Amino acid sequence: MDVVAPILAICIIGLSVVLKIWLSSPQNIGKLGEKRVASKLDWLPKEYITLNDILLPTNYGTTQIDHIVVSPYGIFVIETKNYKGWIFGHENSEEWKQSLLGKKRFWGWTSEQHKLRNPIRQNAAHVRAVKAILKEIGDFAIIPIVVFSNSAELKITTPNHIVINWCDLRSAIKLYKYRCISEEDVQRIASKISSANIITEGSRETHANNIQTVLYKKNIAIANGICPKCGSKLVERHGKYGGFLGCSNYPQCKFTQKL
Repeated sequence: MDVVAPILAICIIGLSVVLKIWLSSPQNIGKLGEKRVASKLDWLPKEYITLNDILLPTNYGTTQIDHIVVSPYGIFVIETKNYKGWIFGHENSEEWKQSLLGKKRFWGWTSEQHKLRNPIRQNAAHVRAVKAILKEIGDFAIIPIVVFSNSAELKITTPNHIVINWCDLRSAIKLYKYRCISEEDVQRIASKISSANIITEGSRETHANNIQTVLYKKNIAIANGICPKCGSKLVERHGKYGGFLGCSNYPQCKFTQKL
């Protein structure tokens, strides 16, 4: 008994450490956020149909959409971001920034800075995919929404887009009260999207690998002074927020990258 107790304690500690590492991975943090948002959407009235974790085909591969809510008041395409801390960004910028408190030093707290892809642009790709799937049955009102965790303090400039915290999601959806989609079309839309959803084995893993490949090619292009969107040269410019790289093909191409 004296030997078993320490071994059991070590096993429990080891499992706790493994579980903590597993839960703290970006992929699992994101999935936990999606589940939280899905549970909030479940409380919408029955006239709203919620579709979660939808993988749709596109001309360049696939795109994964966290949540789609189909209703008589429009189709809500929702991108979930399970981030905490301060979130800085502008709706037109290529990247946003996450700022976290780091370690406490004798002179005060340090901070950690992380970049994230502009979620508005990310969600715009999702909207295009949904429109492409539905083009055979009609042109419907689509409302993109980006939702961050309640632990995120949003210090962003997005006058033309909806970017909110989880706690405000249902109320933001219910602000839309004009019936623009018939009950019959609501069912047809939900059925069409569900039918297009890719559920074959390994499809999610392939999608994730494709994303990493695209990001790698983008970073290589930027490192070589080439615009990853149109292939033109990148030139160094200066704005009120500091230096940045901009496409020489502006205004035809509006790609920018902070220095």
